[in-house]
Amino acid sequence: MSEELKQVPVGDLHCQRDTFAREFTTTCIACSEKPDKKGLYQVKLYDTILFPEGGGQPSDTGYIDDVKVYNVQRQKIAHIHYTKQPIQVGKEVKLTVDWNRRWDHIQQHSGQHLLSAVMEQAPYNIGTVSWNMGEKRSYIELPTSTVKVNITPELLSQVEADVNNLIVKNLPVITHVQEADHEDTERPASLPADYVGGGLIRTIEIQGLDKNPCCGTHVTFLGQLQALKLLHTENVRGGNTRIFFLFGQRVLDTLDASYTISRQLNALLTCPPENFVENIDKLQRQSKENLKKAKRLLESLAVYTVNDVETALKEKPYAIVYKEDADMDFLAMIANVIRDRKLLEEGAEKVIILAAGEKNVGGPIIVTGGNNDIVQKTGKIVSSVLSGVKGGGKGRWQGKAQNWKGIENLEEALDQLNI
Repeated sequence: MSEELKQVPVGDLHCQRDTFAREFTTTCIACSEKPDKKGLYQVKLYDTILFPEGGGQPSDTGYIDDVKVYNVQRQKIAHIHYTKQPIQVGKEVKLTVDWNRRWDHIQQHSGQHLLSAVMEQAPYNIGTVSWNMGEKRSYIELPTSTVKVNITPELLSQVEADVNNLIVKNLPVITHVQEADHEDTERPASLPADYVGGGLIRTIEIQGLDKNPCCGTHVTFLGQLQALKLLHTENVRGGNTRIFFLFGQRVLDTLDASYTISRQLNALLTCPPENFVENIDKLQRQSKENLKKAKRLLESLAVYTVNDVETALKEKPYAIVYKEDADMDFLAMIANVIRDRKLLEEGAEKVIILAAGEKNVGGPIIVTGGNNDIVQKTGKIVSSVLSGVKGGGKGRWQGKAQNWKGIENLEEALDQLNI
């Protein structure tokens, strides 16, 4: 890469100075000659409104003119845009940010600052050790392994109320900046070790409540967060607790999805939402009981089927069972009864073919016999008579057919080969 202009450093980017800028004009100052192994060009712009990943916040996406930007990363104090097409060096370009993605990141990130600030203060007095912004929901992690706090539903309800009250108060969110290399600047512990060579250290203040160093994009007033909804907790790392949360548009999106599902369940269960759990629990219990009854009936049917097999083996050295409405589980039941009844004495020249499935769809097949030779011989006959059958196995030949067309010819083939 060759650079004619000195790039604006991360910390002083236009997206950090103006969170709400959706379009911006700048200059391409460098572009890799060839794409990397992922097929992406590395593009350097003089300044940008596309935030590079950092501080727990994913990168923005957007466009350089009509070229999609898939990722933006920080390298020391530089910012690199990743595209699948090269950008002409020296060209003035128009940047457009994916605003829905940006706004979501703003709300979740600023919301995390507020949630952590509330929990750090009385009456909760518990700090945040880490956080994660997920695609659907985010979480903060609390050090409950060392700080003995019982995270109860009542406590979470109070935290949620406290945060939402602060959102209603609409406190200002103020950004403070300091030169990173200034002799009077204290380097925050959270600042990445490779953030060197200049740049600015940014501190985000929720007026009168909290101050934290952060490079991310943030709201200007708490009212822009709209609302908080705490979801659930999860125990991790031998005692720490994660609290999952939604801010702003995610609350509305989740409510919309939940309400749509609720309406669908209402139609299916013919009951109001407050009775969903009771009715589903009842249906599950009924389903389990019905499955038990069905299994008992199938076991009885398997016994009757084996009775017919036993009669057939008295007249011929083979028996064929084909059930169009059965499956592998039922064939296994039949095979177990055959084994328990000892219909196939060891070494006997007798064989049983079990098959299941609709004619046009096919299904499982089992060939079991008194010795391996007759089983393998029968398996070859099955493969030659029925197209699309694949199987094998020593002592018990097992496979699957693509269809059962021609299965009515199997008995004739076995007769001709004296099986």
